[in-house]
Amino acid sequence: MAPLDTAATAATAELDAPASASEPMKSLRTGLRVLLEFEHDQRDFSVTELAARCSLSKSQVSKILSALVDSGLLVQDPLTRTYSVGQRCYVLGSRFTTYDSLCQATTPVMRELLNRTGHSVRLSVPDGDQTLYLIGLEGPMFMDTGWRSGSSVPFGASSAGRVLMAHMDPQRADRLLSLPVPPLTANTVRDRPTLERMVAQARVNGYCVQRNETSLGLGVVSVPLFKAGQQIVGALGLAFPSHHVGAEEELLLIHALHEAARAISQRLGCGVYPYGQAVPRTSQVEPAASDA
Repeated sequence: MAPLDTAATAATAELDAPASASEPMKSLRTGLRVLLEFEHDQRDFSVTELAARCSLSKSQVSKILSALVDSGLLVQDPLTRTYSVGQRCYVLGSRFTTYDSLCQATTPVMRELLNRTGHSVRLSVPDGDQTLYLIGLEGPMFMDTGWRSGSSVPFGASSAGRVLMAHMDPQRADRLLSLPVPPLTANTVRDRPTLERMVAQARVNGYCVQRNETSLGLGVVSVPLFKAGQQIVGALGLAFPSHHVGAEEELLLIHALHEAARAISQRLGCGVYPYGQAVPRTSQVEPAASDA
């Protein structure tokens, strides 16, 4: 007896199944679509807002929100009747940062880098067509620029994104470079020829610096993180008040970042980190002190 083609059998069974069999999955997808609207940088949403954003009826959205509140994933303000992210969402998210291999390898090194430099440390990763600010440790000279863990920005707008494009598949980088870059400030570099030069320079030097592009007064320098085979997995960055860091200290920060990125990349299986020098520290960044 000939072996059954299991894939074809499964596909046939799916076609022969009654339409009602797919309803639970459709309902789940609709509920997830509503929940994922809370990824956006807005604290509260009303039923009317979510219905418009998801192209659903208000009654359908109201039922979905009620179930999400019951699960603890969302909470409802009793006065405004709006909805926001609940504690259960945080619990789920914390499981990712606790067990993800990149987060495990990066977090202790980020703490050491913060203590060494005194500046805020950031871990950013690719997320579709955006760069996701995944983890941040704030230093004593923290600037409240509105950027938080979980924030996303187009690749071309950030130093992390430019470093990531410099080391990813050229075809993907070319497509990302063709996407529009929003004017986050008046200084945001947006034209493709200039961005291409920045990405090419980051490929050669292993870092990218930007000042006053994502937020006025903010400087950021980012370097690449690799796993086995020198495959890019993220970008490690230092954020600082732009007027406090001159050219000489900037070079020291790049050196410190390359040391930290080498340690992280080696933990992830990258045998040889291609930037900086694997030598004992000969210069120490003076930890930044707050103005207070």
